[in-house]
Amino acid sequence: FDYLSRRHSVAAISIIRAPLTQSQELWAAENAVQTVLIDRGRSPVNLVRSYLGGRPLSVERNRSGQMKALVEEKLSAGLPDAVFIDGWLVAQYLPQWFSGLTMLHQHNAEYRLWERESAKRGVSPSRWLAGREASRVRKYEAKIMARFNAVFAVSVDDARALVSIGVDRDRVHLLPNIPDPALLDLPSLSFAQSESEIMYLGTLSWQPNIDGLERLITRILPLVRERIPDVKLSVAGRDAPRRLIQLAERTPSVQYLGPLEDAEPLYQRARVFAEVTQTGGGTRLKILNALARGLPTVASVAAAQGLDILAGDHVLLARDDDALAAAIVLLLTDENRWRIVSENGRALVRGKYVAEVAFQSLDRILAEDEPPPNGHPGRGGGQRRGQRRGRRGGRGRRRP
Repeated sequence: FDYLSRRHSVAAISIIRAPLTQSQELWAAENAVQTVLIDRGRSPVNLVRSYLGGRPLSVERNRSGQMKALVEEKLSAGLPDAVFIDGWLVAQYLPQWFSGLTMLHQHNAEYRLWERESAKRGVSPSRWLAGREASRVRKYEAKIMARFNAVFAVSVDDARALVSIGVDRDRVHLLPNIPDPALLDLPSLSFAQSESEIMYLGTLSWQPNIDGLERLITRILPLVRERIPDVKLSVAGRDAPRRLIQLAERTPSVQYLGPLEDAEPLYQRARVFAEVTQTGGGTRLKILNALARGLPTVASVAAAQGLDILAGDHVLLARDDDALAAAIVLLLTDENRWRIVSENGRALVRGKYVAEVAFQSLDRILAEDEPPPNGHPGRGGGQRRGQRRGRRGGRGRRRP
């Protein structure tokens, strides 16, 4: 949003899962961002509704008449040149009648996540349900992406996965996730002033994050403690399930901090960031934030999937529990290696994961006078956008 608003006139509407914090409310007010609260969990009722409506469960959980009406009202009143949809869950709110440039940012190839979820479950009804959901998500993703002039994937792997389900290759572009740019402006962290502490910060309601944390707490942390008995693990993030909180509370040397308004004290105190999920897909924003802050990171190969990194230089990568624990121990004890990885991580972000570099494909699409090929069949989008520009006396600034 910040990047686009510096270059274009932008109006934003967002779904939120919980009431905004004070700082979030201030930011939303300053930027005239309108929000709609949707809090619908996974339940048998919502699952049945999703089948009756012919849509995946996640899409059903994010369905809102209020959001639909607000989007249509804004588009009808404002006649924007372009609409940028941030994520497949809100693609349902793009009206059929809108004829401007349409862009969809896919944070994952979602059907692949469900396929992996199904594969890792044993023979059980839950495996069948996950496999069924993978099929429904695959069909839905292919259907909705056909409506967009441009589809942005966050990694090459995801782009290939989207093309494999029928998305026109010419309409798929890369738009990587980027970390909070303010992290790059902060002073370098200090090994000497940090503690023997491992940090984890992420959205704790997402199943791959839950699985990764359970692995870290129950399998990897005990191996690290054999070498460093006083090591600590601090877990921070929103919406943790009760079982995860209970696991942290009953495990020695693990503290659950909940959501953080300011993560900087934790970044300064911790010596290592760890992300050991066994499920790939998209790119892990939490890893990019740690790299931008200069906190050396240990990650599983699956966790680092899609990131343009060199193993050992930017992030220490490993597959099995023993190797991940050894990498954590190395960064907790070797100041020279810690400093090199810290500096390399920040240099990587500055070179590749800042908006001016990472968002070039978005700039290119917005700069084109006409939509890309294979846009909306028969909708005449290019002509209508040209007519709107003519009424304003020239192209002017695009208004996504």
